[in-house]
Amino acid sequence: MGTSASAKGSGPKQPMVPPWGDDDPGTPVPPAPPKRFQAFRTSFGKYLKGGEGSDLRRSLGHYARTSTGGNAVGPRRFGSVYTTGGQLYDVLNSLAGDGTAAAEQGLSQASLAGQPLDVVCQRLAEALAPENGDSDRIRAAIDEAMLEVLGDGDFDPTQLDAETINRVLGEYLSQSVFQEIVEEVGGSWANAPDEQRTAEAEADLLEVIRVVVDKNLGPRLADAGNMTKSDVHRFMREAVTEVWREWESYDE
Repeated sequence: MGTSASAKGSGPKQPMVPPWGDDDPGTPVPPAPPKRFQAFRTSFGKYLKGGEGSDLRRSLGHYARTSTGGNAVGPRRFGSVYTTGGQLYDVLNSLAGDGTAAAEQGLSQASLAGQPLDVVCQRLAEALAPENGDSDRIRAAIDEAMLEVLGDGDFDPTQLDAETINRVLGEYLSQSVFQEIVEEVGGSWANAPDEQRTAEAEADLLEVIRVVVDKNLGPRLADAGNMTKSDVHRFMREAVTEVWREWESYDE
């Protein structure tokens, strides 16, 4: 599911917002505070050992407030995610319709219909993932989102009604945030007593993220009607900002 086995996490010299992922590049990024991940990783380590939901919430509170700089800074980290999310919407919406916009990306209906879904996921990821430090994370998020919502059979473009596309977008955003947090846990994953506990913790973390993303992104997508990829980018950014606000309120 995640990348916990190889997660190293950001070091002290890495910026709060990497340049390639900054959704607000014209605004200065505050300097990273010393040991900004310490409280987050300590709380998550306790959660891995004991399985207490309060420790998971506490770790997310530290992650939002200190590790990522709060809701004014943290959501900026996902600029590449938002941009690709808008492009993913554009392609899926096109595949559900006349297919013109998708074909311009090299993703024609004729070449994808009836193909195994994992093959289609790979094609989408190759066409849409940016060539920057977020590439692998975004590829994984596209793959997981499509498989979670559409299953693992052959791809049928007629499945892509508005509700299904919105579910894919929500899962894609959830998976993107999940991948980021899993990586930033870093060496604290070693606190899990065994692989089963690691898998349980990953599943719990993903579900917590899904719930809060759905609460904040779902209504924006459902109420929008005809959207553009710019709309989707904006909705995702707004939703992540609200997620950070909620996590900031979690007990220290």
